[in-house]
Amino acid sequence: MSFIKVCGITTESQALEIAKMKPTHIGVIHFEKSPRHIDISQIKKIKNILKNYPVKLVAVVVNLKKNLIEELLNIADIVQFHGDESLDFVKQFDKEKVIKAIRVKDEKSLKDIEKFSKEGYLVLIDAFKKGEYGGTGKQIDKNLVKKVSNITDKFILSGGLSDENVYRLIKEFNPFGVDASSKLEVKPGMKDLKRVKNYIEEAKKALKQ
Repeated sequence: MSFIKVCGITTESQALEIAKMKPTHIGVIHFEKSPRHIDISQIKKIKNILKNYPVKLVAVVVNLKKNLIEELLNIADIVQFHGDESLDFVKQFDKEKVIKAIRVKDEKSLKDIEKFSKEGYLVLIDAFKKGEYGGTGKQIDKNLVKKVSNITDKFILSGGLSDENVYRLIKEFNPFGVDASSKLEVKPGMKDLKRVKNYIEEAKKALKQ
């Protein structure tokens, strides 16, 4: 099964409409500095909306304390670590319920990807932008993505993905899956549902799902 994620959902109504489009994963952001941040009570409501659909809920966090991550894992299916979390910290949680995002800046970033991949963690790669932890709409340097694909074939590509480029990027880099957010939006936290539908359809076509 491939991985097609729509991230940065903030409302129950959009979660429901997107679930009907059959992505594999829907992402919510629990990070107060993000314009897409929602609190735990809202995450519970979104999870409740999704219960009749075969879609997994991913809670994206940045440098959160262990007890709060455990609380989120009682609601969401997966936690996506999108901050500076160390391998030792991430190892405290069930591998099947973890995605580790790494913002790819340079060759040093590749060592981090290798470290987590060797331990069997699903790695998501995102573009690096100083002071930002994702949702920037920036694409990763193509040469670095090619180097990532030499390290592991089980990586999720994110960073500047849209309905217009997802098919081409999947064919170019052959990732395990894809994740899109800001390029599918009308404004932060509010998706253009037509673009979301096109993105999911294009990704499925490229991944031959």
